[in-house]
Amino acid sequence: MTAPPGRTPHMTRRTLVVVRLVAMVAVALGLAAFRDGRDHARGESQQLVLPDTNAIPPEVVDAGRRVFHGQGTCFACHGPSLEGGPIAPTLRPHQWKDAARGELGAIHFVVTHGVKGTAMVSHPGGISDADAVRVAVYVWAVSHRGAKP
Repeated sequence: MTAPPGRTPHMTRRTLVVVRLVAMVAVALGLAAFRDGRDHARGESQQLVLPDTNAIPPEVVDAGRRVFHGQGTCFACHGPSLEGGPIAPTLRPHQWKDAARGELGAIHFVVTHGVKGTAMVSHPGGISDADAVRVAVYVWAVSHRGAKP
């Protein structure tokens, strides 16, 4: 019995599907590593620098808004308008508990490290380090500059 090109006689349709899925995931991780500067294979990342809060372009705030309301799933606990709820605090102007006075660096630390004993996890939704910067900038801009939630 001869097998079609690319298949061995013992390869079932299910095995072929699994092999293709694994290949697709490997390619996706490679693209993600390229996009966010992280070498997923070694767990290394480039040093990311937080922007100067006096010169944050609107496109960075918009990008953070998309992550907050998308892959980051932050809105699920903090609310669609950052108003907070029973699980998580407001991210609008308030007395900050876990992020010293709501400074950008402190907000970024919470996004990248989580808050022990709460539902706040590190890199919510599996976001990249670069997306964590974007989310922190967005939250900072809403709470300090009145940016649209």
